[in-house]
Amino acid sequence: MKVNFNNKTVGGFNYELLRGVSLQNADAAEFGECMETMVKIKDNDFDSWTREWSQTADYVADYAQRQLKNGDNLSAKKAFLRASNYYRMACFYAAHTDPRHRGLWEKSKESFYSMIELSEYPIERIDIKFENAILPGYYIPSKQENRPTLIAIGGFDSTMEEVYCWIGIAARNYGWNCLIFEGPGQWGALMNNPGLVFRPDYEKPAGAAVDYLMTRNDIDREKIAIIGYSMGGYLCVRGALDPRIKACIPNTLVVDCGASAKAGMRGMVKYEALMDKTFNLIMKVNTPGRWGFQHSSWTLGISTAHEWVAAYDKFTLLGFEEQLKGKPILFMFSEDDIMDAAAPSKSIVVGLLDYIRSLDCPRYVRLFTKQEGSSSHCQMGGLSYAQASIFAWLEYALCGKTLKTQNTSQAPDLFVGLFGKYGGDGGAKKAKGLLSEITFI
Repeated sequence: MKVNFNNKTVGGFNYELLRGVSLQNADAAEFGECMETMVKIKDNDFDSWTREWSQTADYVADYAQRQLKNGDNLSAKKAFLRASNYYRMACFYAAHTDPRHRGLWEKSKESFYSMIELSEYPIERIDIKFENAILPGYYIPSKQENRPTLIAIGGFDSTMEEVYCWIGIAARNYGWNCLIFEGPGQWGALMNNPGLVFRPDYEKPAGAAVDYLMTRNDIDREKIAIIGYSMGGYLCVRGALDPRIKACIPNTLVVDCGASAKAGMRGMVKYEALMDKTFNLIMKVNTPGRWGFQHSSWTLGISTAHEWVAAYDKFTLLGFEEQLKGKPILFMFSEDDIMDAAAPSKSIVVGLLDYIRSLDCPRYVRLFTKQEGSSSHCQMGGLSYAQASIFAWLEYALCGKTLKTQNTSQAPDLFVGLFGKYGGDGGAKKAKGLLSEITFI
């Protein structure tokens, strides 16, 4: 296929390539391996994607084994981590009913476990008790004891091995502990607990993760923060309803999943049969739509388009504002995320601003732009910018250090400009009204 990094539609082949290549920052990808794989993939062809990435992953996994036998543990470690990423990419577009789906996921895990065995610092595989299920996780301790801890969760389609590359390694390098886990609806939790689909009350699985942290003696129990990526932006804010979590970073903000889903169907919600038929036609030619529905059938337990919309109705942050009172929140906005939120309706963008204004807590904003190369969803392509901002803010919010910011003199104008560009006059007006209430970093 022809690679176009400017096409960053979530769920599309170009974005998933960008997402995979971004992990080069964590030694989990090589640009050459990725590009040589992509030229063999056919546009809009899920099977070719799965086939080519699995072949690349097999080659790199074999290379890792050879390097291990040769006594080159460092090369083997890096290759195992790359193989884990490539197997994850391979199974991404395989339907959950396809035997390759679980098989490739298991190979991704096994490669990651092989990397752990060669790691120069500890990465603990943990189990978190949650109701009648066991949630999988990793705990990466800081170099020092009694340090603050960042809980990190992915979103609609990420694995915790991927989240490790996004933030787990960086957390340790910045002197933080990091607990990564998968909750209801996410890969490992669903694989290990069939039927444990997404649920709106993520404060409960997040609370179970905090319960686990409270069993440890190497953390500062008063300094626990949470970050969530993509749909995890919604999940982590719900998680922050747990009073033991002292700070929250939604990356990016999702306020009302139901409203967004309904807006995306553009008025067809009232006509279930029409919506189902229309969406079936769209899926034949639209890669992101086909992938999204395919993955939702597994993670939400749905079988039709109208069930897809209905499943999100209770996924909302509205009504829980009081429980976040006084809790510092860093809102991370990539330029493309604001644009994507506006795609179904400009009112979604305006709603983000209304929600931020409704909160009675310290509110901070970090904008990521095209100039930084980090404007795509969750800053794929510019993870180092995100990591620097995250830990500078966390050290300020929970550890009392001076807030070291980028040059924010132009941030207010950029904030108003972006929300005006994608949210219309209402977005610009609401953004301008927020300037006196938020702090840019």
